[in-house]
Amino acid sequence: MDVQYRKAISTGAGVAVVVVLLVIAAGAYYYIAYYTPSNSTTTTTTTTTTVGLPGKGMSIGVVFDVGGLGDRGFNDLAHAGMIQANQTLGVDYKYVIATSTNDIPALFATLISDHLNLIIGVGFDDDQAIQQYSAQYPNQMFAQVDGDVYNTSNVIAIKFQEHVGSAIVGALAAAMAGPTGKVGFLGGVSIGIIYKFWNGYKYGIEWADSYLTNTTGTTWNNPLDEVYDSSGFNGFADPSGGFTNGQAMIARGDKVIFTAAGGTGIGTFNAIGQYDQQQGWNWSNSTAPPVWAIGVDANQDYYGTQQFFSAAQQNKTASNLTPPSFILTSEIKKVDLGVYDVAKWMVEGNFSGVWNNPAKFAPSFYNGETQLCGTDGASPCHVRGVFLLGYAQHAVGPTDFQYTSQFLTANAHAVLTQIENGIINGSIRIPEIYTDTGTTPLFQ
Repeated sequence: MDVQYRKAISTGAGVAVVVVLLVIAAGAYYYIAYYTPSNSTTTTTTTTTTVGLPGKGMSIGVVFDVGGLGDRGFNDLAHAGMIQANQTLGVDYKYVIATSTNDIPALFATLISDHLNLIIGVGFDDDQAIQQYSAQYPNQMFAQVDGDVYNTSNVIAIKFQEHVGSAIVGALAAAMAGPTGKVGFLGGVSIGIIYKFWNGYKYGIEWADSYLTNTTGTTWNNPLDEVYDSSGFNGFADPSGGFTNGQAMIARGDKVIFTAAGGTGIGTFNAIGQYDQQQGWNWSNSTAPPVWAIGVDANQDYYGTQQFFSAAQQNKTASNLTPPSFILTSEIKKVDLGVYDVAKWMVEGNFSGVWNNPAKFAPSFYNGETQLCGTDGASPCHVRGVFLLGYAQHAVGPTDFQYTSQFLTANAHAVLTQIENGIINGSIRIPEIYTDTGTTPLFQ
């Protein structure tokens, strides 16, 4: 079967961005990649040539989620954390990429047989495999991004406050859409953690409507458009579906569309960029685009610049990116930080710290203040083994508006200031909800 890979992208002011698209035809159901920091080549082991680093002689393995590398988000961020661990700690690594959820147990078994010090699963669909293997191999250390395996001393569940970051970008979306502008959400898969993004986003919109109604003297009431690409995990790797859904949402009048859909969101970006061009927007710094996108996980703001977008439509490279962008901001989720920190604890011998200090690393889980428990999110829980990253750790929230700051209205600045300050001082508490309906009303 054909598997697409793209080189992970990191962007910043004045940084050249290069996209490398490789299409690799493979008869196997998964792809195993080995890394050697030197110029030598190996097909069986990984080696580290750097001396004097604390992790020399140690190794980690990573199981990447369906959708693979090149999603410009979730998987690519985990990959960046793995690379950072190699370069700054000296640990060797091996990784495998699932092309189907059916692959996952065999991929974990492959890494376990290599006797790696730490194995990290990327994605909630690794729950069953990690539950099974952590019990079968109690001396093997595991970690899981978005995991729901709790109260297991050899497993760290790396969790994020996605609902908090989503609320902030929701408030921004409402302010930028105007008093009656429709605001859209495209989720990749109709499942608990994506509902968590949706409910946070919805809360932020409703909070902003109330705040702006009270402060401007104008009634704000933004209609909401909630869409999911799929009920299966392929919804995170369906750019054609993202494009079709994006076109339909634009046709329904959506002015701002937030994508929480992995690689599927790239298709939505393409639909928005093409529409904006068709409406005569030509990347003018004095005129806002007709429709905005909001990215997710990684800083995806670069994708909406004229240089990058035009090149991406032709599968070419782009550099010297300049404002503006039709991607207003991205709701970051620093998966790279979570992966790196856990690898660092493994090297330092502090892996058990999360287990021993639950009130420090995940107070909402330990104290039973979250709706999520197990895999269904139906009841509060009181658990150990969770490493929770949120707004206070700068692990969720909007980007720095590198390409769009000139378009932020006074109302946008006001809602950002108020909701961020409220989150910090505790006066605004974003509900953490894992069901589609959430609570009624979400905002009171």
